Formats: sequence, structure tokens, C-alpha cells
Amino acid sequence: MIKSILFLKVALNRTTLVTGIKTALIVGIFLNIINQGDLILSMKLADIHWLKLALTFCVPFFVSVYSATIARLRFDPGTRAWVEAQLSCGKCNKVSLHVLKNHLVGECSKCRDETLWHKNH
Repeated sequence: MIKSILFLKVALNRTTLVTGIKTALIVGIFLNIINQGDLILSMKLADIHWLKLALTFCVPFFVSVYSATIARLRFDPGTRAWVEAQLSCGKCNKVSLHVLKNHLVGECSKCRDETLWHKNH
């Protein structure tokens, strides 16, 4: 439940949504040209599949928002933490790290470049 709330909080962030909209517009236009370009360019509006046209914009939007949300919820060394969290190293299970929101995530003191942080609940 807590993971779902955090996921939604990040997914519904203004930056995430704006990026999703921009991606949907760019990718959606190209996909619609590929799929129905002949009908659109010849202005055969009655023959255009409007539901398909709309869904072609929805798919890249949701993929973009999902990808951005997952990326922001990861705690990779050298990235900024999206939320304050207590992390434990999934590689050695011995090292713990407290990271503050917007601060850089460090490496595990034991695992270094093989660090695999997991958020504690």
C-alpha cells in the first residue's frame, strides 16, 4: 500500500506528467502517421479510426510516465534521491544508508561499484 502511494505521488508529479505529455505528442504523431498517415494526409476524416488515433497517444504517455517513475524510485549511487529513505545494500545486506530527499545517493562502503540499494519499509 505504501509503495503504491509513493508510486502515484511520483507518477503524478508535474515534471513527470509534462514529460509524458511531450513524449506522447512526439511519438504519437509519428505512430499515427505510420498507422493512418494515408487517411490523415488525404483528409479522409470519415475513414480515420479515431479511437486508434487517441490510443496511439496514450500508449507512449503511459510508458513515459511509468519509466520515469520507476527511474526516480531507484536509488542508484550518484543519483539524487526523490524521497527521504533508509536504504540497505541488496548485495551484501550488511550496510545501511539514510539518504535525504534531493541528496546524492552514495555507494555501499563494502560493495562500491556493485552497490544495489533497496528501500527499507
